[in-house]
Amino acid sequence: MTDQKREQVCSLLAGFAEKEPDPRFFRVLDVARRIAGTGSLGLDRYVILVEGKGSPDHNYLLDLKETLPSSLIPHVKTKQPPWKTEAHRVVAVMQRMQAVSMAFLHPVTMGGAQYVLRGLAPSEDRVALSAWNKRLRRLQGVMKVMGEILAWGQLRSGGRDGSAIADELIAYGKDASWRKPLLDAAERCSRQVEEDWRTYVEQYDEKNPAR
Repeated sequence: MTDQKREQVCSLLAGFAEKEPDPRFFRVLDVARRIAGTGSLGLDRYVILVEGKGSPDHNYLLDLKETLPSSLIPHVKTKQPPWKTEAHRVVAVMQRMQAVSMAFLHPVTMGGAQYVLRGLAPSEDRVALSAWNKRLRRLQGVMKVMGEILAWGQLRSGGRDGSAIADELIAYGKDASWRKPLLDAAERCSRQVEEDWRTYVEQYDEKNPAR
């Protein structure tokens, strides 16, 4: 990363620390670019090593990730809450839907762009879809659990800023009329992803012929 970006991150944390009970906790020791997950590709994202509770064994890692408008906005006609910034939107939804949010979760601004600051856990649960080993029951179990987690999040956040209340969500779940259109859309998306992948592979091979 450039020296300019490093200075921006350090300046951001210094300003953030001034509003915290223990400013020394957020003293920056090091900053590096972070690449994690396909959803972050192309976005500014950094991992920040801070003093925490003391060097050398009690330092903390923070994650700083740029936020952009939701890709669904052009396709949604439902009126959205008047979020102050995109970072405020992301943080607010996380806090409403999660039983326990990450430490230090805050919307912040750096260089005119919006970011989400949060603590970085030593390890995070990941689902290795490749482990299904072509056993459909395994995959079905994973999807069922993920669906239940999402449903609980929706129920937990229901009724905020005009969103559907629990009774409306339950009624929607019992209504089967939306299921076939959803499955049809999922199949179309699947075919589109495969087509995009083939196009990418072909163009990559054309520009990078085997030597």
